[in-house]
Amino acid sequence: MNTAPQRAFEQANNPDFECRESVILLPFGRQSYLNEMIRLLAAKQIPMDVTTDREIYDFNIGEQDFTLVYCGMGAPATVNALEMICSNGGRRVVLFGACGGVAPDLQVGELVIPAGAVRGEGASYYYAPEAFPAVCDVDLTFSLRQTALQYPYTFHPGIVYSTDASYRQGDNIYQTYRELVVAVECECSAAAVAGIELGLQVAALFFCTDNVTSSSDEDHSYRSLEHPAIKEGFEKGLEIITSTLVQYGQ
Repeated sequence: MNTAPQRAFEQANNPDFECRESVILLPFGRQSYLNEMIRLLAAKQIPMDVTTDREIYDFNIGEQDFTLVYCGMGAPATVNALEMICSNGGRRVVLFGACGGVAPDLQVGELVIPAGAVRGEGASYYYAPEAFPAVCDVDLTFSLRQTALQYPYTFHPGIVYSTDASYRQGDNIYQTYRELVVAVECECSAAAVAGIELGLQVAALFFCTDNVTSSSDEDHSYRSLEHPAIKEGFEKGLEIITSTLVQYGQ
């Protein structure tokens, strides 16, 4: 039993924030992916108080309302956003972002819909012990994959590796986990573990922006929406997520 005194965080239950049940959580790309999502979704920003270091938006598809949360990169920012989402009415969350390829057959622009992640970050250990698996919500993940099958676009299942140091990816990922993980990113394992602890349905969908195992040297460097394949993967991924979340509200 935890008897330590607990700090009260008003931003976890901001009175001006009514979170919708279905949420897209974007951890990266404030000046690129976020701006494009705002445009594509016609999303409207929700004013927050000074204690809330995130950007929150509402958007509508038909008569259904959804929330878009930009939290900033990394596992700690992601789990803090999930705490806020849970405290304010959210029930299911799709983590949407970029990933680097580890599997040689993952092409730039293709999608990854993982079943879970290797816990290479630190935030998840505040939610569950080391032996606890970082598994995405089975039902929401299955729904994303079923929706993706309706698109003539390649997606990869499997496991991703979540790291805290995106500039220090070494042999522990590309050798130890060779043929075991599809891609590397920074948030999935923390989101999956925290989601289980908080009682949220959490799944993830990533688009590949680079792959150092590719035979093409050009693919070894990160690029954003200026690359046609990445732009297409980003747009297809967003369509798959929104179509899936709409189904939950029907």
